[in-house]
Amino acid sequence: MTPRIITAQALDRLVAEWTKSATVYAPVRVKDWTECRAVKSLKDADLTRINTKLSARGLLFPQCETMFRFATAEPGMADAAAFAGSQVVLGIRPCDAAAIAVLDRFFTGQGETDTYYRQRREHSALVGLSCNAPADTCFCTAVGGSPSGTRGLDLLLTDLGGKYLAEPLTDRGKALVADTPEAQAADVARRKELADKAAAAMTLRIDTEALKKRLDAGYEHPVWEDLSLPCVNCGACTFVCPTCHCFDVTDETRKGKGARIRVWDSCQFCIYSQHASGHNPRQTGRSRYRNRVMDKFKYTVDAIGELSCVGCGRCIIECPAGIDVRETVEMLMRALPETPEKK
Repeated sequence: MTPRIITAQALDRLVAEWTKSATVYAPVRVKDWTECRAVKSLKDADLTRINTKLSARGLLFPQCETMFRFATAEPGMADAAAFAGSQVVLGIRPCDAAAIAVLDRFFTGQGETDTYYRQRREHSALVGLSCNAPADTCFCTAVGGSPSGTRGLDLLLTDLGGKYLAEPLTDRGKALVADTPEAQAADVARRKELADKAAAAMTLRIDTEALKKRLDAGYEHPVWEDLSLPCVNCGACTFVCPTCHCFDVTDETRKGKGARIRVWDSCQFCIYSQHASGHNPRQTGRSRYRNRVMDKFKYTVDAIGELSCVGCGRCIIECPAGIDVRETVEMLMRALPETPEKK
């Protein structure tokens, strides 16, 4: 599709136009961080920060979601909650868009579809923003991504300084910028120059195939004990992770009325995997920490053929114990055997 060029003033007008038919979300400054909030104007947004504190996954998979309401006096009578309207997510970074593509695989791509997720996804347009200057906690290129990646997006914007190169990637993205002028060859060349420079700044490389083989072989390796010692099992890493999708479902009732509610859960919580019998197959911090690492670099590869770590670096930033997943991977690559040890 033909790249377009949009001035900052034109983008502000586009946002105002989009708000007529959809709710527009964008990064908004809150104290010393940003988070996705509804905006009416580009002036309300802050597109300078690399990542929001929480990813945009909550716009498609809310942290707390009412699935349906019911009357306790009338068993079987329930009113399903439905998502109404459309939304445009502006300024989502390529790592977060790639994470939503991973969520798509889990919620809609494995034979059965999660209706609640699908409704939001089908009515959402993702407008990405390339990372011209990745943070020192970013490592998307080490896990197959790119600071100017297009996966999962409808439209990718690249800040050229006072104007944006807009690359439509889907018909929905094309419609969002239909009335804007075509980009010149110099604009496209500048975009490539910025993309190459950003990618070159990210020097970490992870041999994900070799890591997967080591994880296949190293489930019981003692290195997990050392790696898990700093972890306090607070679950912060899972709540800021853009691909984590575990949830719990509860029924809440009051005065003859009830609601079935879905809420985010975390494999790092001590009762996450506890059975009704009281048995807990992951009752140690070691087993819980191992499960998280295995999930990102092995279990999802087994299940859907791809990693569920997109290199956004949020877990590194928010971990109160200072755990750095890049250091974890480095230690695993040194300690784990390539093939299972013979007994």
